Amino acid sequence: MTVLVGLSPRARDDAGGAVGLGARLARAWDEELAVALVVTPGTDADATPAWAAVAGVLAATGLAARRETVHGRSVAEALVAAAGAQDVTAVVLGTDADRSGRIATRVARSSPVPVVLARGGGSSVPGLPIDRVTCAFDGTAAATALLAAAADLARRSAASLRVASFAVRRGRTIPSEVGPDVEDPVLAAWSAQIAAAQREALATLGLEGAETGVHVGTGWDAAVHAASWTEADLLVVGGSPHAATRFFLGDRAGAILAAAPVPAVIVRP
Repeated sequence: MTVLVGLSPRARDDAGGAVGLGARLARAWDEELAVALVVTPGTDADATPAWAAVAGVLAATGLAARRETVHGRSVAEALVAAAGAQDVTAVVLGTDADRSGRIATRVARSSPVPVVLARGGGSSVPGLPIDRVTCAFDGTAAATALLAAAADLARRSAASLRVASFAVRRGRTIPSEVGPDVEDPVLAAWSAQIAAAQREALATLGLEGAETGVHVGTGWDAAVHAASWTEADLLVVGGSPHAATRFFLGDRAGAILAAAPVPAVIVRP
């Protein structure tokens, strides 16, 4: 089986951590590594600098990578086609300059395999193991299936599993005379409800020993960072099975992805 890294011919370095992360995942999952240069109309097809960059990243890992070139009318189209190869288990992409993950989201919308987006300093440390897989659990109908996918990734990575839900405290909705230290009762009720849903989903899947938690902040970035993270973590988020590409992740999952301080796996239900 193969971890596939998507790379632009214009890449002159690790392209946002993609090659290093691909090597890290291939080692953790005991799989082969392939790097695909994506050529679209009008793209400079001179691959020499990109292949030199790949060789430089892999030199210290002891891993070899299969090289291939994929063509398409767009980057997403070319990568989705490449992801359909029989042996591919995941597609790895570098971080967009604006951290939006827009290309990864477009690929994930139609990809038959998960898409992994490089995030954080740990992405470019190929020898770093994956110690924990965190499922971004939102309690929707698709949440249990997403948790099952996260649990499978944890098993493949010989890592622990964490179930985490995130919420934003938009403002106080309780009377001011109650005091500033009293929690918003609506948020408190939601937190209790989502915590119960986490336990129910774990029980349904027969999973034991997973860490759980509900993390709240004044914005999505603060909420995501309220959970503890290390460079050895991997985050799993899910999209809607029927939404158009633009709305594939939705506001909540898209915001969590943008705030993620660690590599993120986008799973299509």
